Amino acid sequence: MVKPERRTKADVLAAAAIAAVVAVAAALIWWNSDARATISRPATGPAPSPRLAREVPASLKQLWTAPNAPTDQPVVVAGTVVTADGRVVQGRDPVTGQVRWTYSRDSDLCGVAGVYRFAVAVYRDDRGCGQVSTIEGPTGTRGPARSSYADHKVTLSSDGTTVLSAGDTRLELWRSDMVRMLSYGEIDARIKPSSKGLHTGCRLTSAAASSSAVSVLEACGRQADLRLALLRPSKEEDEPERRDVAEPGISEGSGARVVAVAETRTAVYLPVPQPRIDVVDESGVTVSSTLLPKPPSASSVVSRPGNLITWWTGDTVMVFDASNLSYRYSIGPAGHSVPLGPATLMAGKLLIPVTDGVAICDPATGVDQGFLPVSRQPGSSPVVPAVAGAQLLEQRGNNLVALG
Repeated sequence: MVKPERRTKADVLAAAAIAAVVAVAAALIWWNSDARATISRPATGPAPSPRLAREVPASLKQLWTAPNAPTDQPVVVAGTVVTADGRVVQGRDPVTGQVRWTYSRDSDLCGVAGVYRFAVAVYRDDRGCGQVSTIEGPTGTRGPARSSYADHKVTLSSDGTTVLSAGDTRLELWRSDMVRMLSYGEIDARIKPSSKGLHTGCRLTSAAASSSAVSVLEACGRQADLRLALLRPSKEEDEPERRDVAEPGISEGSGARVVAVAETRTAVYLPVPQPRIDVVDESGVTVSSTLLPKPPSASSVVSRPGNLITWWTGDTVMVFDASNLSYRYSIGPAGHSVPLGPATLMAGKLLIPVTDGVAICDPATGVDQGFLPVSRQPGSSPVVPAVAGAQLLEQRGNNLVALG
């Protein structure tokens, strides 16, 4: 019979040392993890379904206000108003402004967008603005997340189904589950040097996207002119289909920009030989062109209300069909009433922030149908509207204001 082994004092000390090393390693991993640096306080219960407005209010008064930066427009997700302040993202009741849930991380926010039921919060780390968290609008619970290399400053935009994150040297298009559909530009590690999405030495000056395509103006190397890259997702996310469109005479710093993408068509503003909006199809052919009386403001803003795309140029709102980008009409200054931002939709009416109030227009024709007085402090930033149920939201500089 084999004599059983006995534990010696050395065995006990070795086991204790191993346990201590494991505990220290686990503590270090936790200390440096995203979990320790994250504070998540979900709502106590799901938010009630929002009640859509049956008609535009007869008058408007301020209901509440909250800081909202670095995002530059209202974010509404499943009836919840999402605001950002420093490192904190909060879900608020649209009527009272009461905070229903809170999410924050131990790093600075780069921006916030919305897609389906999720608020998409993008945070900065040493690899840029690539730490992405999603939060369910009605509950504040965490959703899908992703992490990747990115520029240290990005612009976020959403068509409601996808999110585009675009920086100076790189862009990515994400699905609502945060799977990357397309990437383009510089990367930190060249895994596939022949990749079509790898485009070094270029500055991405302006970009927009739909769920089917991304369009970007880029300045490359010593080339004097910008070019328009038309990108479409393919089997490999880092090898998008690409078609380049030359823009002769259009230089970096000229103010040229991609205004919007709908399906596979692109609306691009070009300043010479005369300011205009060109609509370009997926093959690079210009299918329509609309002249502008003057160049747009550098702070021009786009909104997507219903089946329309509206572009505020500085004192005029241009309205396009969201399906094919065909130009419909413009709403410009009328007397002392000047548009201060793009449009939104409420109860089948187009609402546009204007001097001292809100203009009510027919979305089919742009014909004026009323006016609601609103008192605002003068500012240099555009007023960007949105609707949450029966409340009108306005982004004014770094603050969000709810009216009802």
